[in-house]
Amino acid sequence: MINRIQVTTVFVSDQDKALDFYVGKLGLEKKLDMPMPQFRWVEVSPAGAETSISLQLPWPGMSVQGGPSGMIFDTSDVKGAYDKLAAQGVNFTQAPTEQPWGGIEARFTDPDGNEFSLVQRTN
Repeated sequence: MINRIQVTTVFVSDQDKALDFYVGKLGLEKKLDMPMPQFRWVEVSPAGAETSISLQLPWPGMSVQGGPSGMIFDTSDVKGAYDKLAAQGVNFTQAPTEQPWGGIEARFTDPDGNEFSLVQRTN
């Protein structure tokens, strides 16, 4: 049976630029950077996380379009994270806002326009 989610993918237009953003600004760790004959496999994740994000170039016939990724990053201090990341130049599309489900959510984009949620659960 399924035990866990190992890797999820975010499509990017430039893997080096994406690494600068995800590692340099978001503070994730580079877990893997493996050149292969046809492509390069790059993974990042929060320290100690079991699930990684693969930063991949679009497959043939595909384009990077940005938009909601459906990915949610968890934090214990959304306002503090928002202030720190915004000061580092991260583009937020929504400031920390109380949500009807009881948490606080902010939203930001990466350099390719992929949108992510940053959530603090309060209950």
